Amino acid sequence: MNNSWIRISLRTCCPKPREVGRAVPSAPRRFRLHSICAVFVNSIGALGTARPTFWLSCHLGNRPLRRLLQWPGPVALLALGILSGLWPAVAAEPAGKEELLRNVVQSVIRRGYDDLADKSHKFAVSAEDLNKTSTEERLESMRQSWKEALLAARRIQWLQSGPIADREYLAAFYYSKVLPFRMEEILNSSRPIDDAYVGQFGPNARGMFAIEYLLFRPGKPSAPASARRNQYLLVLAHDLESKAAQIAKDWAATGEPEAAAKFVAAGQQSVGLLVNQISQFIEQTAEQRLNFVLALPPPISSQLDRIEGGRSHISQQSAVEALKGVQRLYRGSDGNGIEGYLKRLNAPLAERLAKQFEATVNAAETIGSPLEQAAVDNRLALQRAYETTRALEILLKTDLTSALGVTLTFTSNDGD
Repeated sequence: MNNSWIRISLRTCCPKPREVGRAVPSAPRRFRLHSICAVFVNSIGALGTARPTFWLSCHLGNRPLRRLLQWPGPVALLALGILSGLWPAVAAEPAGKEELLRNVVQSVIRRGYDDLADKSHKFAVSAEDLNKTSTEERLESMRQSWKEALLAARRIQWLQSGPIADREYLAAFYYSKVLPFRMEEILNSSRPIDDAYVGQFGPNARGMFAIEYLLFRPGKPSAPASARRNQYLLVLAHDLESKAAQIAKDWAATGEPEAAAKFVAAGQQSVGLLVNQISQFIEQTAEQRLNFVLALPPPISSQLDRIEGGRSHISQQSAVEALKGVQRLYRGSDGNGIEGYLKRLNAPLAERLAKQFEATVNAAETIGSPLEQAAVDNRLALQRAYETTRALEILLKTDLTSALGVTLTFTSNDGD
């Protein structure tokens, strides 16, 4: 046995490797560009052109290993066998992707929807109490229950796919462009307010933000008007309760065709889905919540219907909880979220992202008042929150996508 087959293989995969162009003189720097390619930048070029020299990783140049391959066949093979135990292994995809996805389902998605189902149930109970006895105390209790349900929805809003999308439930929790005149039509009608009647109206008269309008309408209605409002609220509350319970049930179900099993089995596709959805959601939080309020012309007090949570003055809390929801996904439970997985690939980036999440949440909390108020008397804090959220958005869209091998598939609306 001789080593002629080794020389033939080298010539086949790397024909005339030294005829690749080189560039202007400088101290060469070598860095990895691809798993099968290495490059020397700023090296002297044979053609006098400013081009880097690329070497296929299987081309050994004048390295000791190439000289080893020129030894007699059996000796070379023996030496290679010894060195293979010492030679650095080719970087492989780290283990733990399936573990990551299982943890995301258990500690983030299921927990988030379970919380939403619980808060929606408590809100429905408060609506039932208000219908039994209509008092200001019970109305205020229902307002508080609604806020808790809204904030629970915000914490899991980054996930816009899965059962909530398949069942077309997204609008019930997140569609905010409700039309007051449509809801007033229901209130002023002589028809009984029930599922059949309300079901004839679209999402601009139903869902979480239709409830906000009904709960925080200015003025004190008459007793008959209050009764119809309370019945309307009860129908909408039961609708939210049933939808939230169904989503939680879908994610809790086990078995191959169920949501959790499909999510985990999808592997890299699910990782890509997570990164795309949180990148898009952070962009929307920055542009459609924070910057949108900054850009509103005065007087802002006359435009509360354009601000999510403006009628109830929960806009700042809503933005904070939305950011915390994405941070919870990144951290996971006991470090088993995206952060733990990323540490195996790029520990410095994992730390940078953790710090940026912390800075972003802190900046949003520091606003300290509803966004519609901060836009008037605390614009610097609001601007700072917008800038830190934008910085997080850029980190997610660039560094995180690169580290996890993800391609962004949504169309950005931030002007970049």
